Amino acid sequence: MDYLTIALILFVIGAVLLVAEILLPTGGILVVGALLFFAAGVGTILYYGDTVEAVVALGGLAIGLPAAGFVAVAAYRRMSIGAALDADLNDATAGEPPQLAELEALKGRVGKALSPLRPSGIVEFDGRRVDAMTEGMMIDAGVWVRCVDVKAATVVVRAMEPPKGITDIALDEPAPPTGRPIEDLDLGLDK
Repeated sequence: MDYLTIALILFVIGAVLLVAEILLPTGGILVVGALLFFAAGVGTILYYGDTVEAVVALGGLAIGLPAAGFVAVAAYRRMSIGAALDADLNDATAGEPPQLAELEALKGRVGKALSPLRPSGIVEFDGRRVDAMTEGMMIDAGVWVRCVDVKAATVVVRAMEPPKGITDIALDEPAPPTGRPIEDLDLGLDK
């Protein structure tokens, strides 16, 4: 056998190892082996051949390996497992715009600062806690705020007067007495 046949056999073994790495993921061990076979093939040509043959071999590897990688990635994406992985990535990113839409729905809504906003903190809108930021001024906890804008998924709030007709209800305190004994209440049970 001449040296070009031996170099070609080394290149083929390297290509087979690359394909094997795709089918049997070994953490890059087969890729290292493939690179060693490619280097041995080029070394054989450099040792026994002339400069033109060595340049052609190196050029072939420099163009052929990236082209083969591109074809392998394109084929992998067309396979069922590649398409499933791409679909999972699209589903993971598909969850973000509805969150932004939910924040956009808060514009004009009234909430209450649960923590001091210096200038950012936590605000509650209809029982939902939201990270919010003021327009620049500091707001103490317990102050009523209105959502004035949503910028880059950040809720911007402004302090306001307490809304009329809304009172604070603390669930851990007992209800105030009505002033009438329970026997005097007409519950409609005796009719």
